[in-house]
Amino acid sequence: MKFHPNHTSLRVFLAVELSTDLRQKVAELQQQLRATLPTVNWVRPGAIHLTLKFLGYVDPAIVEQLLTAMEPIRKSQAPITLEIQGLGVFPNIRRPRILWIGCAGDSHSLLNLVSQIEGALEPLGFPPEEKPYHPHLTLARIKHDNSKVGGVLTHSGLLAQPRNLGALPIDRITLFRSDLSPKGAEYTSLWTVPLE
Repeated sequence: MKFHPNHTSLRVFLAVELSTDLRQKVAELQQQLRATLPTVNWVRPGAIHLTLKFLGYVDPAIVEQLLTAMEPIRKSQAPITLEIQGLGVFPNIRRPRILWIGCAGDSHSLLNLVSQIEGALEPLGFPPEEKPYHPHLTLARIKHDNSKVGGVLTHSGLLAQPRNLGALPIDRITLFRSDLSPKGAEYTSLWTVPLE
């Protein structure tokens, strides 16, 4: 059950890890974009992943229950392959706060997987998301000069340029804990389940 954070609670989310090769390509893309966008906060390539569901603060005792809840999905869900391509921003180009690269390919299977996860975790007290799921990898956070960065993105035509970093196989799901620090979030894997 979700509850207010205290010193023992864990901040957790379900995600897909990137391969070393894909991480390298993400790092190279960030390096290319740095010259055009010097004022944004780049996410460390090692911390980039495809989030499936953010759970927030939980009691450590629920970590095992979450694993048990994933068991039927693990047995019924075949691996999925996505293509990592297409730059975009949230919430809009006028005042962007997040710069991301998107996922294309078998999005129907991915949305089905996310829907299964939502259904499996709802009995544990995690309500389904209100917003539609939008798969993406966060490349950078824009914390100030949002409209200025939006202007640079508009005039440079960066978002319109085709970018394809290759395949992201979704063949396992990991529960990560996130520890926030002044240097940014640190992620630790708590368990991983392979998809059969």
